[in-house]
Amino acid sequence: MSTELQDVLGRISGVESRLGELAETSSGADAASRIDALETRIGALAETAEAAGTEALERDIEGLKSSYQMLAAKFGAITTDGGSVDEEALSGLEQRLASAEAAAAKTSGFEDTLGSLSSEVSDFTKRLENVEATAKAAQTAVSTSDVSLKTLADSQARASETLATLSADIRSSAEKQAADLTKVREELESLSKRLAAVEATMGDATAREIAARALSVSALKSAVDSGRAYETELAAVRAGLPKDTDLAALEAHAKTGVAPVSVLIAEFPPIARSMFAEFSQPERGGDMLDSLLAGAKSIIAVRGPGDESGTGPEAVLRRMENAVARGDLGAGLDAYANLPDAAKTVGADWAERARARVAIDALTEKASSEVLSALSRRDS
Repeated sequence: MSTELQDVLGRISGVESRLGELAETSSGADAASRIDALETRIGALAETAEAAGTEALERDIEGLKSSYQMLAAKFGAITTDGGSVDEEALSGLEQRLASAEAAAAKTSGFEDTLGSLSSEVSDFTKRLENVEATAKAAQTAVSTSDVSLKTLADSQARASETLATLSADIRSSAEKQAADLTKVREELESLSKRLAAVEATMGDATAREIAARALSVSALKSAVDSGRAYETELAAVRAGLPKDTDLAALEAHAKTGVAPVSVLIAEFPPIARSMFAEFSQPERGGDMLDSLLAGAKSIIAVRGPGDESGTGPEAVLRRMENAVARGDLGAGLDAYANLPDAAKTVGADWAERARARVAIDALTEKASSEVLSALSRRDS
C-alpha cells in the first residue's frame, strides 16, 4: 500500500507539472470541456480517497485540486488572450489523472479487501475462542472422567475383594453343609437300622396298631375301675374305634369318673329300699294296721331273697336286686326298665352310673375280642 501511495504521489507531481505546462499552451472550447471533465474526475477521486480513509492520499488530492485551480485560472487567461492549447499536454494530464484514479481504485479495493480480511480475522478469532472454550470444557470433562474412572476402579477393587470374601464364605458354608448333610445321613441310616430292629421285634404297622388299641382300652378300663377321670384314656380309645361307635355314656362321666362295680353293688341296697317304698305306700284310706303291715312287708321283701316270679313291681325289684348282688349290672338294668316311673326316678343316678359301667365293660370286651381276632388272623 505504501508503494502504491508513493506511485500516486509521483504521478500527482507529474500532473502538477503538466498542468503548469498546459496553462501556458491550452486554448479552445474542446480544451475547456476536457478541463471541466478533469474537475469532475478530480472531485470523484477526492470522494474515493475520503471513503478509503487514507490521509496521505487525501492530502495529495487536495494538492491536485490546488494545481487544477491554478490550471483553470491560467486556462482562463490563455483563452482571453486568444492563445492556443497544447493538446499533447492536456492528453498527458488526462492519462496521468487516469493513472491516479486507477491507483486510488486499487487503494480503495485494498481497503475493502483489508476490511473483509479484518472481518474474517474477527470471525476466525471468535471461532478460535469457541474452540478454546470447547477445549477447556473437554479438558474439564476429561479431568472429571479421570476422577470417575479412578472412583470406579476403586469401587471395582472393593467389589472384587468383597466377592472374594463372599466366595470364601460360600465355599466354607458349602463344606460345612456337606459335612452336616453327611452327618444327618449317617444318623438317618442309624435310625433306619434301629427302626428295622424295633419293627422286627414288634411286628408291622398293623400289629403295632392293634397293640396300641389294646393298650388304650386296657388303660381306659384301669382308669374306670379306679373311679378316677378318664378323658385322656377315652380320647385315645376313640381314635382307634369306628366313627359310628356310641360313646355317649362314657363321655358323660369322663370328667368325674365312674364308680367301680363293687361300689355300685354296695350302694344299691338302700337305693332299692327307697325304690320299693315308692310303690308300696299304703292307700290314704287305710287304717293304722294296714300302714304297719305295708312297712314291715317292705322291709322283709327287699332285704330277703324272696320270690322273683311274678309280674308286679315287687317281683321286678327283687330280680333287679338279685342281679346286682351277683354283679350282673346288665340284668339289673333290664329289670330297672320295667319298674314304675316313681321308683325309676329314685334310682336314676345309680342307673346312669351303672350304664356307664356296663358300656365300659362291653367296650372293653369288644376291643379285646377285636385285638384277639386281629392277632389270630395275623398269625394264620
